[in-house]
Amino acid sequence: MRIAVFQFAPVLGALEPNLASILAGVDRAAAAGADLFVTPEMGLTGWTLRDAELRAQMAAAMEATALPALAQAAANWRLGIVVGGPLPVPSEPSWAGGRPALANAVLALAPDGSRAVYRKIHLFGEERSWWLTGDRPAVGTIDGVRVGVTICYDGEFPEIPRITRLAGAELIVVPSTNMTPYQADQDLVFATRALENECPVIVANRVGREGDWTYFGRSLIADQRGRIVAQAGSQEELLIADIEPARSGDPALSYLTRRRPEVYRSLVEPYAQSDAAASGAAGR
Repeated sequence: MRIAVFQFAPVLGALEPNLASILAGVDRAAAAGADLFVTPEMGLTGWTLRDAELRAQMAAAMEATALPALAQAAANWRLGIVVGGPLPVPSEPSWAGGRPALANAVLALAPDGSRAVYRKIHLFGEERSWWLTGDRPAVGTIDGVRVGVTICYDGEFPEIPRITRLAGAELIVVPSTNMTPYQADQDLVFATRALENECPVIVANRVGREGDWTYFGRSLIADQRGRIVAQAGSQEELLIADIEPARSGDPALSYLTRRRPEVYRSLVEPYAQSDAAASGAAGR
């Protein structure tokens, strides 16, 4: 499968210019024969959407204009597109203060019109006050490959890529907005996620500055043995590489088939119960 990672610098609150940049990247990726085109976290809008009204405006514009245009591009070029931005949470039309219930989301758009939607589960820093959290993995099918999607900080928790892999993913895509000084962490963490799940991992990180943050890029493609087979630099770039989706693991490792979940359950359940009690006491 040929992967194209579009590493760029989204402009905060400027959906139309960001969409134009992404569509131009799609054209370049298609010309290079890519099967899957991946963009950074919140690539359509920028990350630091502190203003509630701006978040609502960006979510509405994303649904009204950006997603239809990207779905059409996916169909025209016959390639999958992974793109991120704010999306409504259908089960909760509003929350505190009557604000729209929105999530930091990523969509995997397939050429046939199907889509997988992932909502970020572990929110980082101040975004905990901007978004509702997700609660499940997401896996879609693109060019016959089961593509799992997660987002940035979520991938740093080993549980999320693992449940995504167990949900059937043969490739895990991680749109990110990873900032300095975590360059070494990104390489180490996501190479490890690939190895421990015996599944290729693609990280699409952004570049540039936004507010107080400097984003370092270094997007990467790791094979199922955790080897980084392609990596971008620190500037805007279209990174292209071929990767084999996970089909079968190393029989000597068998990390998935030799798990002992009956043992792990005793470690997880007490924490899950205490976390639920704490959440109920604190409210949203």
